[in-house]
Amino acid sequence: MSITIHAPTLEALHDLAPRLHEDDVQELLAYGWESPLEALTYSFENCREVYAASWGGRVQAMFGVADYPGDPRFGTPWFLSTGPRGAIRREFLRLCRHYIAAWSPMYLGMFNLVDARYTRAQRWLVHLGFKPWKVHERNGHRFIEFGTLDPCVAP
Repeated sequence: MSITIHAPTLEALHDLAPRLHEDDVQELLAYGWESPLEALTYSFENCREVYAASWGGRVQAMFGVADYPGDPRFGTPWFLSTGPRGAIRREFLRLCRHYIAAWSPMYLGMFNLVDARYTRAQRWLVHLGFKPWKVHERNGHRFIEFGTLDPCVAP
């Protein structure tokens, strides 16, 4: 089985949203999104780059990068999926490295907040070269900020 990367459609958003991995759903709700569909739709409409990943004949993930609203010199990569496993997981990690490398020249640095309970997402970011910076409180939940640039030298 192999992964196909393609442009997402609104139909794909509606198909994927109810099938997202429970950890992704819980993180989205903790962050303040009302539903996975709301988060996917916002990303689809507002991110600089958005992709769908399909395997097994169906869209299984969406990912992309958004300009940070406070300073578009920085980017925020994100990834939501049904939970890739086995060989697909390894293939997807290789693809993610490719996209992070492609996005890196577009930004001074990239960062994202991850629910402190969501260890799979934390491992994904570390695998992609992100480092944990600090813990933030949001909506009564702890989120860890991961980034590619040392925050002490950020402009």
